[in-house]
Amino acid sequence: MPSNMADEEEDPVVHEVDVFLSKSLAANLYLLQYPVRPERMTYDDIDIQTARVKPVQQKLELECALNTRSDHYARSKGEQIALNVDGAFGGNPADSFYSSDKMDKQVLTSFSTGEKSGRYAVGIFKDGELHLTPLHAIVQMRPSFSYLDRADQKIKTDVGPAGDGGESSQDEEEEVKPVTVKFAHQESEEAKARRMASFDYLQKKQQEETWQQLEYNNINSGRAESRRLQLYAGKADELSEFQLQPGEYLQALMPETDAEQEEKPAMPSNVLSLIQLRTMPLHDQVKTLLTNAKVIRFSQLLALLPQGIEATAVLRSLQQVAVLVQGCWVVKSEILYPKEATSPHSGVSADHLCRGRDYVMWRFTQSRHVTRKDIASIVKLPAEDVKEILEQISRIRVNCGWEFLFAYDSEFTSRYGDIVQRQKMLWDAKYQGLAKQLKIPKEHEKKFKDKDPVFPPGEKPMRRRRNSSRSSTGTRRKRTLSGRSLSDYSDQEMDAIKQDLENHDDILSRGEEPMEVSSAKLPNSNGTMEVTPNSDCDKTMEENSNLNSADFKLEVLNFVREKLYTRFVVSASELRRLFQMHLAQCPPGHILSSGVSDKILEESILNVGGVQLENQWPPNTQQEPMFALPKMGDSLDPARTVLLNYFTSSHKISRKQFVKAVEDGCGMTLSEQDTKLLLKDYCAQKGNSWMLKGTVPAS
Repeated sequence: MPSNMADEEEDPVVHEVDVFLSKSLAANLYLLQYPVRPERMTYDDIDIQTARVKPVQQKLELECALNTRSDHYARSKGEQIALNVDGAFGGNPADSFYSSDKMDKQVLTSFSTGEKSGRYAVGIFKDGELHLTPLHAIVQMRPSFSYLDRADQKIKTDVGPAGDGGESSQDEEEEVKPVTVKFAHQESEEAKARRMASFDYLQKKQQEETWQQLEYNNINSGRAESRRLQLYAGKADELSEFQLQPGEYLQALMPETDAEQEEKPAMPSNVLSLIQLRTMPLHDQVKTLLTNAKVIRFSQLLALLPQGIEATAVLRSLQQVAVLVQGCWVVKSEILYPKEATSPHSGVSADHLCRGRDYVMWRFTQSRHVTRKDIASIVKLPAEDVKEILEQISRIRVNCGWEFLFAYDSEFTSRYGDIVQRQKMLWDAKYQGLAKQLKIPKEHEKKFKDKDPVFPPGEKPMRRRRNSSRSSTGTRRKRTLSGRSLSDYSDQEMDAIKQDLENHDDILSRGEEPMEVSSAKLPNSNGTMEVTPNSDCDKTMEENSNLNSADFKLEVLNFVREKLYTRFVVSASELRRLFQMHLAQCPPGHILSSGVSDKILEESILNVGGVQLENQWPPNTQQEPMFALPKMGDSLDPARTVLLNYFTSSHKISRKQFVKAVEDGCGMTLSEQDTKLLLKDYCAQKGNSWMLKGTVPAS
């Protein structure tokens, strides 16, 4: 006997039931769940005062009356809550949340369960028939505490005028303040995606939908009974879905998830899904990867593409969307800036952006480093656009300007020499066009063409013989490796130097000396050509003995002492920023130009009397070392110690808490003036609380 026939005999059909589908209530049928209330305590006998719904968001609210005469009702608490929310009873009823002088109602608000309601239905079995009605939504009803926000707002409104110390007067004229007008920049796709995914935007969209008032009918009312009758399928409900072939019927029961995927929010433009990438043709895969990465090595590109793809096919697509710079591939400017595009910062047209970016890429084919000042003088673009272009393909290097993002890829240039030569010819032709469009003078070209070449890894240039008379001179004008002093850097570049400066300082602290270079015939990224290195960018720095000299240490101590005794509290990043600003104001060749690491700055703080704090941080705040001055040599030093110790257990303090902590800790009674002085020296005010300087989260 076949096995399938045996299974049928072992599991026979004992009964058949007709199934009917009713759609009368399918568009409005909600399943309400009450997870915070026991099953035995239903809302069937509760007086529902009002009900309202937002159909698009599937949000429901019910106002339930409270029995204020119950033995379980705390009258004093109810009166206090009503007083906090509405104020004294007897005011304008339209402005009152409660209808009496007590908390006489509770609001239940719906929350989404995350379940897809299309998979569920309400069923009624009657007379051997099963009637199903699909659910429109499944929500959980939970108590709403919005009245607490209303109470807080009322308190702020009431104490607002009193918080000004009584100095404000309605008779006084308001002070005239200047108004700054800012024009909004064109929003990029990435910024738009982030904005639309933010909590504020989603909350605003939810508030835009208006509430629709509903009529509530008790479960035992006649209206409710008539509505329940609609759960049965009538003769008008012809079920065409059941008159299908078996395969179509299964498809209707378990539809594909395409609709659900469409409901998911779109990924930001800077996030690339490898799963989606592999569904694209090879050319689109290469274009998408280059558009996201901006710069990529050929070996990295092959690793991201599916296995089994020939390198020649990848190179064929690669040359259509990218150009070769120092052996690496950089996406073409026309791909990033289509003709109809404009700059999100300044509104500059795509043609000007493409010309400027092509010039930057050409400069990197000639040198490892460029300076923004030189670039801006040629491309004539706003500073923000120049910085954005440089950040795409390079990074800040201390004393050198902007360095190309990746090291020279000699593996690719040695293996694909014909492509390298072809790209070199392409760059030569492109530069001729750029020279005419940007009106580049020939002397300017010679000026930077003789700078530091692009050395492939493993090749060492010969050392330059120094002029003995020049090296024997006592002091000479100290220049940075890029041929300019630190004061030449703009404020925007100074912030970006921080991280690289730390690595540079570590090298100096180990006593390593930068390598000198000399002229050599070395290939650049686009072929072989004779170039002469730039003596400015790879010139030997000051002797490392400066780091251990007494003058150097004294200079650092004086700088740290000045900042600590005027600011009282300073973070590691703020100290580094202040040092960069100080260094930018120093003359060329200053003793601090050799570099100061974070370790030296932190040790100097401890040497001048500062301490490192073990303070608490507000939630969602990036933590970093904090330093403070605990003693000034006056009678308030014990209060300063109490204040700093308080922040080891809490990230904020109020004026009253500080005064009480000083009284309990050292028995001092601070005057109002001393209290205000100490709090302003070490803290920043945030609402009614004071937080340690440098820890206040950005608004």
